[in-house]
Amino acid sequence: MSAVATPVRRRRTRYRLRVAAVAACLTLMCALAGTVAARVYHGQLLVLLVAGAAFAAFAIGFALRNRPAFLAPSASLVGLAAYLLGAIALTTDGREPLPATIVDALVNAVPRTLTALIPVEPAPDTVVVPVFLAWLAATLACEFAIRYGRTLLGCLPPVLLYGAGLYLVGPNADGGTATAVAFCVLAAAALAVTAAPPERRPDSDAVVDGPAPSKAPALMGAVVTTCVLLAAVALLGPAAARLVTASPGDPREYVEPPQLTDIDLNPLVRIAAWSKYPDQELFTADTTADSLMRLAVLTEYDGTTWQVAGDFRTAGTVIPGSGEADFSADIEIIGLGGKLVPAAADPATLTGLPIAVNLDSRCLLTPDGLATGSTYHVESALTTVDPAAAETARPDLADPATVAVPLGTPEIMATIADYVNTTYDTPYARAQGLADFLAQHYAYNPEAPSGHDLPALGFFLGSPADAGGQRGTSEHFAAAYAIIARLVGLPSRVVVGFEVPGGSSTVTAAQASAWPEIAFDGVGWVRFDPMPAPDAVPTPPEDTLEQLEEETPTPEEDTGGGGEAEDFNDESLEQEGDFNDELTRDAGGLPVWAWYALGALLLACAPLVLKARRALRRRRRLGRGSPADRVAGAWAEVLAAAARAGVKVPGHANAEEAASRLSPLNGEIGTLPRLVNAAAFAPQAVSEEDARAAAAIAAAYPRSIRHQVKRWKRLLT
Repeated sequence: MSAVATPVRRRRTRYRLRVAAVAACLTLMCALAGTVAARVYHGQLLVLLVAGAAFAAFAIGFALRNRPAFLAPSASLVGLAAYLLGAIALTTDGREPLPATIVDALVNAVPRTLTALIPVEPAPDTVVVPVFLAWLAATLACEFAIRYGRTLLGCLPPVLLYGAGLYLVGPNADGGTATAVAFCVLAAAALAVTAAPPERRPDSDAVVDGPAPSKAPALMGAVVTTCVLLAAVALLGPAAARLVTASPGDPREYVEPPQLTDIDLNPLVRIAAWSKYPDQELFTADTTADSLMRLAVLTEYDGTTWQVAGDFRTAGTVIPGSGEADFSADIEIIGLGGKLVPAAADPATLTGLPIAVNLDSRCLLTPDGLATGSTYHVESALTTVDPAAAETARPDLADPATVAVPLGTPEIMATIADYVNTTYDTPYARAQGLADFLAQHYAYNPEAPSGHDLPALGFFLGSPADAGGQRGTSEHFAAAYAIIARLVGLPSRVVVGFEVPGGSSTVTAAQASAWPEIAFDGVGWVRFDPMPAPDAVPTPPEDTLEQLEEETPTPEEDTGGGGEAEDFNDESLEQEGDFNDELTRDAGGLPVWAWYALGALLLACAPLVLKARRALRRRRRLGRGSPADRVAGAWAEVLAAAARAGVKVPGHANAEEAASRLSPLNGEIGTLPRLVNAAAFAPQAVSEEDARAAAAIAAAYPRSIRHQVKRWKRLLT
C-alpha cells in the first residue's frame, strides 16, 4: 500500500509544484505588464501599487481555485474595491473629503490619465486605471490557467495589459527591452512546466491510479521550441527593429485638454479694470524673495487680441522641465478669479490645487477655477538673464509665431520702427531704444479705455494728446511695444503678471501689469520696460519723428541734384534755325530717314537690353558674395518679380509681412523668409546649401507668377 502511495504523492507534489510555478510566472507577468505604464509616472509608487494588485488578485484566485466557480470572482471583486479605496486614500492630498475624492477619481480616471503631463504624478485619478487593469488581468489569468488548466489562454490577459501599458506610454519613454525579455521568459517558463495534456493532470483531491505517464517527450519539445524561439528573436529582432521607422502614437493627442474661459484667453483686457480699481485685493502671498509672478504669456496676435498659444496638459505636483527650485510662495486667493494660476517662472512643484501646464509658456491653470479661499504652495526655479550676453546676442527667430505681424499695421508703427532701425545698430540696443522711446514720448493714464487692436493702438500712438491719444495703461504700452518690435525684426511676446515683494503681503490690482519680452539666442526671453517714470512729462513723439525726417537726405540730395543744377531755360543755350537742317549738316549729307531708321532699330533693341540687364543682375545677385549675400539677392529677385506682377512691398516690411503681401500671387517662396531673417540677423549661420536653395526658389518664382505679369511688361522688359 505504501509502495503505491509513494508515487502518487510524488506525482501530486510535482503537479502542485508545476501549478505554483505557473502561478508565480503569471503573477510576475501581470506585475511586469502593469509596471510598463509606470515608466511615465513620477517615482516608484505606481510600481508598488500595480505589483501589489497583481499579487493580491492572483492570491485570491489561487486560494479559491478548488471552490465553486462563482466564489473566486465575487471575492476578487470585493478585494478590488478594497484595494482601490486603499490606493486612493494613499495618493490623496486630503484637501477634499474622501468620498468626494473617490467619486471624482472614478468618474475622471480615464481622461485625466490620458491628459496628464509626463511625468504623471500618482494621484487618485491617475492610479485608478492602472491598478484596475492589473487586478483584472491577474484575476483572469488565474482563472484561465489555474482553475481551467489553459496556460496559453492564461497568458493572454497579461499580454493585453502589456499592450495597454505601451499604448499609454506612447513615444514618451524608451522601449524597455529588459522588461520585454523578462516578460517573454516568464511566459515561456509557464508554458514549459505545463507541457502535459490537461486530461492527465491530477487534481489536488483526485485519486491517481496507475503509473505516471512519461513527460520526457513533451518536456523535450517545450525546451526545443523555446530555444528555437529565442534564437529567432536574437537573429531577427535587430533586423526587424531597423525596419520600424514610425514613432508610436500618443493617446493624449485624442483627448481634449482643459479649456480656458473668455477672461483667460485674453487676460490682457483685465489690465484696464485693475488700473481703475488699484485697491482691489487679489491674493495674499508669502514669498522668499521679490518676484514677478506670471499669470499668462501671450504670443499669438491676429490684429485684434493677444492670446495664449499652445495647449494645457494636466500635471501632478511635480512639473517637468524645471531646474532646481530656489524660490517658494504660499498663495491664498481673495478676488483674482479665472482659471490661470499666478506663479514665478519657472514653476517646479505645486501642491494644493489640481493644475495643468502650458507646454509652450509653462504657465499654470487649475481646471476647476480659482475661488476665494483657495490656497496653494508653489516652488520655482527663478529664471535669470546675463545682461552682458543679451547685449551681444542675436534675436532667436526659431518660432515664427513670435515674429508674425498682422496686416494693416498703422503707419505710425512703421515710422517708429524706421526711427529705431535708423538710430540703433544692435538687436539689444534696438529693443532698449524702443522701450526708451515709448517711455519718453507717451504718458501713463489709468483711465484710458481698454483695447489693444490695431486701430486702438494706432490711436494711442498717433493721435494728439489733446484728443485723448498718447495716454494709456501697461496694456497699451506692452502691446504696442511687442508689435513694433516685430516690425524691427525682434521676436516678442506680452506677459501679464504681478510684481510681488518678498515676505508676507497682500497683492492688489495696482501691482498687476503687462510687460513685453524679447527672445535672444542663447539667452532666452528678456523683459523690457516701456512704461514712463512717475510724474514724467512726455515729449511729443512727432517732434522726434519729424526731426528724423528732416535729417534723412532726399533722393535728389543723394544723387547730387539741387542748387548747382544747370538752368535749361537759359536763352543762350537756345539754338537758332531748323534742327533737321543742323542734323543734316553735321551728318555730312546722311539722309534724315536713315537717322529715323537707326532710332527705330535702337528702340527695338531696348527690350533685349533690358532683358539682358535683368539676367546679368540676377546672375550677380545669386552667384556672387557670401551665402548670406546670395540669400539677400534671392529675396531681392523675388520682390522684383512680384513688383513686375503689380505687388509692391514697402521697404520697412519684414520678411514675414512681405510674404503675406506676396501670398495673393500664389507663388511658391518656401523657406525663403526664414532664410532672409537668418541672413539679416545671423549671416554666419547661413550655409552654401541654404544659398543654393534660395537661388532655386528665386529662379522658379518668376516663372510661377509669369501669367500674372501684364503682356506689355513681359514683351518689353
